[in-house]
Amino acid sequence: MPDHPPAVPTYRWSRLSRGAVLAIGAGLGAAAVGACWAGMSLAGQSGDSFSTDGTLTVTGVGGGLDSGEPCSGTGGYSDIHFGTQVTITDAAGALVAMGSLGLGQKTEQGCEFPFTVDDITPGSKLYTVEVSHRGGLSKAEDELRTGSLAFTLGD
Repeated sequence: MPDHPPAVPTYRWSRLSRGAVLAIGAGLGAAAVGACWAGMSLAGQSGDSFSTDGTLTVTGVGGGLDSGEPCSGTGGYSDIHFGTQVTITDAAGALVAMGSLGLGQKTEQGCEFPFTVDDITPGSKLYTVEVSHRGGLSKAEDELRTGSLAFTLGD
Protein backbone atom coordinates (compact mmCIF):
# COMPACT_ATOMS: atom_id res chain seq x y z
CA MET A 1 0.00 0.00 0.00
CA PRO A 2 1.29 3.42 -0.82
CA ASP A 3 2.12 5.84 2.00
CA HIS A 4 -0.06 8.59 0.62
CA PRO A 5 -3.51 8.65 -0.95
CA PRO A 6 -3.78 9.02 -4.71
CA ALA A 7 -3.72 12.57 -5.96
CA VAL A 8 -7.09 14.17 -6.54
CA PRO A 9 -7.30 15.39 -10.12
CA THR A 10 -7.47 19.16 -10.41
CA TYR A 11 -10.06 20.61 -12.73
CA ARG A 12 -9.97 24.05 -14.28
CA TRP A 13 -13.05 25.18 -12.38
CA SER A 14 -11.54 24.17 -9.06
CA ARG A 15 -8.76 26.71 -9.53
CA LEU A 16 -11.25 29.58 -9.79
CA SER A 17 -12.63 31.34 -6.78
CA ARG A 18 -16.28 30.91 -5.94
CA GLY A 19 -16.96 34.56 -6.94
CA ALA A 20 -15.35 34.04 -10.34
CA VAL A 21 -17.47 30.95 -11.02
CA LEU A 22 -20.62 32.84 -10.02
CA ALA A 23 -19.67 35.79 -12.25
CA ILE A 24 -19.07 33.49 -15.23
CA GLY A 25 -22.39 31.73 -14.62
CA ALA A 26 -24.26 35.04 -14.35
CA GLY A 27 -22.66 36.25 -17.57
CA LEU A 28 -23.60 33.09 -19.46
CA GLY A 29 -27.15 33.26 -18.10
CA ALA A 30 -27.52 36.89 -19.16
CA ALA A 31 -26.20 36.04 -22.62
CA ALA A 32 -28.72 33.20 -22.98
CA VAL A 33 -31.62 35.42 -21.89
CA GLY A 34 -30.48 38.17 -24.28
CA ALA A 35 -30.21 35.74 -27.17
CA CYS A 36 -33.74 34.41 -26.49
CA TRP A 37 -35.14 37.93 -26.25
CA ALA A 38 -33.47 38.97 -29.52
CA GLY A 39 -34.72 35.83 -31.26
CA MET A 40 -38.29 36.37 -30.13
CA SER A 41 -38.17 40.04 -31.14
CA LEU A 42 -36.88 39.23 -34.61
CA ALA A 43 -39.40 36.40 -35.05
CA GLY A 44 -42.25 38.83 -34.43
CA GLN A 45 -40.99 41.17 -37.14
CA SER A 46 -41.84 38.99 -40.10
CA GLY A 47 -44.24 41.80 -40.95
CA ASP A 48 -45.98 44.32 -38.82
CA SER A 49 -49.48 43.26 -37.93
CA PHE A 50 -52.28 45.67 -38.72
CA SER A 51 -55.86 46.41 -37.68
CA THR A 52 -59.14 46.90 -39.47
CA ASP A 53 -62.53 48.22 -38.52
CA GLY A 54 -65.99 48.40 -39.94
CA THR A 55 -69.68 47.92 -39.31
CA LEU A 56 -72.23 45.18 -39.66
CA THR A 57 -75.81 46.37 -40.21
CA VAL A 58 -78.74 44.03 -39.63
CA THR A 59 -81.61 45.47 -41.67
CA GLY A 60 -85.21 45.41 -40.55
CA VAL A 61 -84.30 45.13 -36.86
CA GLY A 62 -85.03 47.62 -34.11
CA GLY A 63 -88.54 48.69 -35.05
CA GLY A 64 -89.97 51.04 -32.43
CA LEU A 65 -86.55 52.23 -31.30
CA ASP A 66 -85.29 55.77 -31.72
CA SER A 67 -82.16 56.40 -33.74
CA GLY A 68 -79.04 55.83 -31.64
CA GLU A 69 -80.73 53.57 -29.07
CA PRO A 70 -78.99 50.27 -28.24
CA CYS A 71 -80.26 47.26 -30.19
CA SER A 72 -79.40 43.70 -31.09
CA GLY A 73 -80.41 41.09 -33.64
CA THR A 74 -83.76 39.36 -33.17
CA GLY A 75 -85.50 36.35 -34.67
CA GLY A 76 -83.23 34.71 -37.21
CA TYR A 77 -80.51 37.21 -36.34
CA SER A 78 -80.48 36.64 -32.56
CA ASP A 79 -76.87 35.47 -32.82
CA ILE A 80 -75.86 39.02 -33.77
CA HIS A 81 -75.31 41.10 -30.65
CA PHE A 82 -72.67 42.86 -28.57
CA GLY A 83 -69.64 40.56 -28.28
CA THR A 84 -70.39 38.30 -31.26
CA GLN A 85 -67.12 36.98 -32.68
CA VAL A 86 -65.55 38.42 -35.83
CA THR A 87 -62.86 36.19 -37.36
CA ILE A 88 -60.35 36.82 -40.11
CA THR A 89 -58.71 33.94 -41.97
CA ASP A 90 -56.04 34.01 -44.65
CA ALA A 91 -56.24 32.53 -48.16
CA ALA A 92 -55.24 29.10 -46.79
CA GLY A 93 -58.09 29.21 -44.26
CA ALA A 94 -55.84 29.72 -41.22
CA LEU A 95 -57.19 31.97 -38.49
CA VAL A 96 -55.06 35.13 -38.37
CA ALA A 97 -57.06 37.40 -36.03
CA MET A 98 -60.24 37.70 -33.98
CA GLY A 99 -62.35 40.55 -32.73
CA SER A 100 -65.93 41.12 -31.67
CA LEU A 101 -68.94 43.29 -32.39
CA GLY A 102 -69.43 46.43 -30.34
CA LEU A 103 -72.73 47.68 -28.99
CA GLY A 104 -75.43 47.86 -31.66
CA GLN A 105 -77.20 51.18 -32.31
CA LYS A 106 -80.45 51.78 -34.14
CA THR A 107 -80.05 53.54 -37.49
CA GLU A 108 -82.43 54.18 -40.37
CA GLN A 109 -81.26 50.92 -41.98
CA GLY A 110 -81.62 48.72 -38.88
CA CYS A 111 -79.18 47.85 -36.11
CA GLU A 112 -75.55 48.80 -36.76
CA PHE A 113 -72.68 47.12 -34.91
CA PRO A 114 -69.14 48.54 -35.04
CA PHE A 115 -66.16 46.18 -34.88
CA THR A 116 -62.38 46.36 -34.75
CA VAL A 117 -59.98 43.49 -35.31
CA ASP A 118 -56.36 43.98 -34.21
CA ASP A 119 -53.15 42.04 -34.81
CA ILE A 120 -53.96 40.81 -38.31
CA THR A 121 -51.03 38.87 -39.74
CA PRO A 122 -50.01 40.42 -43.08
CA GLY A 123 -48.97 38.68 -46.28
CA SER A 124 -52.08 36.97 -47.65
CA LYS A 125 -53.53 37.99 -51.02
CA LEU A 126 -57.08 37.54 -49.75
CA TYR A 127 -58.63 37.42 -46.29
CA THR A 128 -62.06 36.21 -45.27
CA VAL A 129 -64.01 38.21 -42.69
CA GLU A 130 -66.80 36.29 -40.95
CA VAL A 131 -69.25 37.34 -38.25
CA SER A 132 -70.73 34.53 -36.15
CA HIS A 133 -71.46 31.62 -38.52
CA ARG A 134 -72.82 33.82 -41.31
CA GLY A 135 -70.32 32.93 -44.00
CA GLY A 136 -67.30 34.97 -44.87
CA LEU A 137 -66.69 37.77 -47.30
CA SER A 138 -63.34 38.05 -49.06
CA LYS A 139 -61.28 41.21 -48.90
CA ALA A 140 -57.81 42.09 -50.15
CA GLU A 141 -55.15 43.13 -47.64
CA ASP A 142 -55.24 46.76 -48.79
CA GLU A 143 -59.02 46.84 -48.20
CA LEU A 144 -58.53 45.56 -44.66
CA ARG A 145 -55.73 48.05 -44.01
CA THR A 146 -57.97 50.89 -45.20
CA GLY A 147 -60.72 49.78 -42.82
CA SER A 148 -64.22 51.25 -42.81
CA LEU A 149 -65.59 47.91 -44.01
CA ALA A 150 -69.39 47.80 -44.29
CA PHE A 151 -71.36 44.55 -44.22
CA THR A 152 -75.13 44.06 -44.27
CA LEU A 153 -77.37 41.19 -43.20
CA GLY A 154 -81.08 41.00 -43.97
CA ASP A 155 -83.48 42.21 -46.60
